[in-house]
Amino acid sequence: MKFRLLFFTAVFQTVTVASAQEKHWTLEECIAYAYEHNIEIKQQELTAESKRLAVAESKWSYTPSVSASAGYSLSTGRVLDETTYEFLENETVAGSNASLGASVPLFGGLRNHYNLRRAKLDLRSSLLAVEKMRNDVRMNVTASYLEILCAEETIRDAEQVVEELKVQEEKTAKKVEARKVTMADLLQIRAQRADAENDVLTARNTYDIARLNLCQLLEIDDYASFRAVAPDTELARYGVTDAPAAVLDAAQGLPELEAARVGIDLARRDLQIARSAYYPTLSLSAGYGSSYSDARQKMFRNPDGTYRYEAYPFFDQFRDNASSYVSLSLNIPIFNKFTTRKNVQRQKLALRQAEYALRTVEKQVVREVTQALIDARTAWEKYLGAQKYVASAEEAARQVERKYDLGAATVTDYNAAVSAQVRARSQLLQAKYEYVFKTKIIDYYMQ
Repeated sequence: MKFRLLFFTAVFQTVTVASAQEKHWTLEECIAYAYEHNIEIKQQELTAESKRLAVAESKWSYTPSVSASAGYSLSTGRVLDETTYEFLENETVAGSNASLGASVPLFGGLRNHYNLRRAKLDLRSSLLAVEKMRNDVRMNVTASYLEILCAEETIRDAEQVVEELKVQEEKTAKKVEARKVTMADLLQIRAQRADAENDVLTARNTYDIARLNLCQLLEIDDYASFRAVAPDTELARYGVTDAPAAVLDAAQGLPELEAARVGIDLARRDLQIARSAYYPTLSLSAGYGSSYSDARQKMFRNPDGTYRYEAYPFFDQFRDNASSYVSLSLNIPIFNKFTTRKNVQRQKLALRQAEYALRTVEKQVVREVTQALIDARTAWEKYLGAQKYVASAEEAARQVERKYDLGAATVTDYNAAVSAQVRARSQLLQAKYEYVFKTKIIDYYMQ
């Protein structure tokens, strides 16, 4: 009894673990998971983060540059005392110095201003690239998810055909025993069943590949435990296909279009930055420093009027040697081999390229939206036609099966009817999920 209890406990735990591992995913869960874990999205987000750092760097360009330095030296022989500028013979002199300086640009042709605005635009462009990558991953996830659902239904249909052929094979075997049909008829039924079993294997292979592709998008290693949740399969005609203008208006907010518009602004900022090189630059600098040398001595007056020399204390010498400065620097460009002029001309060409790029993207979006609407309408019509095809093929298969059971139809007729039924069901599944995917594309443009 104790052994049986342990056995059933182990079996229950195994089933529980297997059930926990096989998570059933909805399409929305897959998309949300991909947003958080997809590597391509993360790479694009890192690029955006680097642009954010560039914006912060541009903001700090307005602040002064501050630097400090300190040094220590030990010289032997004929040495120049840098505090007195006198040469000492056969001496060992130790010295040190320190300084603190600051510099701030007062005017540079508004270059810092333009660089900051450009950095913000570049960040905006990078964030739009992240959004575009998210949309691409979303569509890829949707396509793979629907492919999984289509493969699941294909497997069920193929297995149903196999079961129907098994039943027919048993009937035909009995007819062979009763000498109502020949062995050739039974062999044809078996061949048809083997072909249907191959269709099941092909559908399972397609199912596994679709799960593998989706799990790679989701960055999930164990694709075998992935299960998709089939949504409501009741389809209705997508009404927005009758209003293409609404879809085109909504598509104007796509990230690729906005990125092309930002590209024009970036080109304009680059042109302003290039033109800023025509202007003079003015900067303000200030500094403070001091030095020390152990060879230097301080002179003291004795009470009797004579003088003596004693060691010069470090802090006293540093205080006495201190110096400071303030300077204004003006740099006026006069001739630089027409480099600035060529840069300005180059940026004007880049601006025209950006304008053409926007027009190209606009045309591409119009073409893609129009094609998506046409594809959705065509897919709906194909779906309706496939439904009629399935209804006719199934009725024809039932009629032929009845005639075959009565001996009024040959096995060739029966196999042809079954093949037509399989083709009809396959076309219906393809049309169904093609239409669903096309409607998802329109949803993408309408978001």
